Amino acid sequence: MSQPQKNKRGRPSARDKILDAALDVISEVGTTGLTLDAVASRCGISKGGLLYHFPFKEQLLYAANEQLVRRRLAARAVEEAILPDTPSRELKAYVMASVNNRSGNDFISTRMLAVGSLADESAEPIRQYFKDRFPPFEEKVGFDRAALVHVATEGLWFMEMLHLSPFSPEQRERLVHSILALADADGKQADKNTRHTKTGPSVKKYKNRAKETDHGN
Repeated sequence: MSQPQKNKRGRPSARDKILDAALDVISEVGTTGLTLDAVASRCGISKGGLLYHFPFKEQLLYAANEQLVRRRLAARAVEEAILPDTPSRELKAYVMASVNNRSGNDFISTRMLAVGSLADESAEPIRQYFKDRFPPFEEKVGFDRAALVHVATEGLWFMEMLHLSPFSPEQRERLVHSILALADADGKQADKNTRHTKTGPSVKKYKNRAKETDHGN
């Protein structure tokens, strides 16, 4: 997967500006409404300048998916940087990055790309992102815990992406607390220990915090 390009002064390259503009357009009109003219107008360059980087719409869509993946990885890195260095660090950062951005253009763009092009070749970066993401989580905290956290997080994310979530804000907050509690494992041994218990110690910790919050209101 290509990396974002910057000029010598550290500013985004023309290519990245085009991709950012494309994601903005997609967030407004979807992939079917995406045109090279609209993207060129949005980023303030000539159509010829855009065609130099992306001669075809399909190439632009593919690169837009790559850009979206880079943004999601960058968001996860931000969350990871503020967490303690534990086996569950990467998994918790993934959860936090996934649930904390529900209104930005990246979230909307993902919905539009998913609806418009998930079965197309242009969505390969997204498919590869999903394939590559899980194994490191499994290695750190074990399959059961990583899989449950992964499915719960993606389930919530996709329900909200498609406006299908049945949860109130309070219920959503409790759900996120529970997912983070499940992610907060001390490596594979914790995964093995909690297979035979209904509620692990981390889940109880987050539930107690939720109760304290409820009593305080």
